[in-house]
Amino acid sequence: MNRINQLFQEKKERILSVYFTAGYPKLEDTVPIIQELVKNSVDLIEIGMPFSDPVADGPVIQHSSLISLRNGMSVRKLFDQLKDIRQSVDIPLILMGYINPVLQYGVEAFCKKCNEVGIDGLIIPDLPLDVYLEEFKTIFEANNLHNIFLITPQTSAERMRMIDDVSSGFIYMVSSNATTG
Repeated sequence: MNRINQLFQEKKERILSVYFTAGYPKLEDTVPIIQELVKNSVDLIEIGMPFSDPVADGPVIQHSSLISLRNGMSVRKLFDQLKDIRQSVDIPLILMGYINPVLQYGVEAFCKKCNEVGIDGLIIPDLPLDVYLEEFKTIFEANNLHNIFLITPQTSAERMRMIDDVSSGFIYMVSSNATTG
């Protein structure tokens, strides 16, 4: 069973999810940060994959992404850092980022690598729903990955129902029409 499903079956309220950018403040801080968050009772961790043009993110996340990239962080480096994470961490881990690095890595190879290192889900805000359904859904499912969709206060009821119909894990509710971080 996917660890996201297990979390929501076992814990019905007060679930603490924390986001941080991989490779920030220092390149090798990713795993120690995850382990420290687990020690401090975080229930779910969103690991930000830094991107050179994080247009949906605010200045704090943009800055952490810039520093992380300057530190040498990449998708390959992140997977290398996470290769043994399941020896010490058993809570759900989600990668959050943009579709471009996933496409550059290769969607199928990326999803297989996520499965190998123990990633439970992906939050890719710029992945269109129709593209996910037509091209990627079977790849995600074959690798036990939940694709976490976003909704906003401006999302129509019809679109929310559509997202709900194809979602697994949970739906990410953006609370306002603004950038994050």
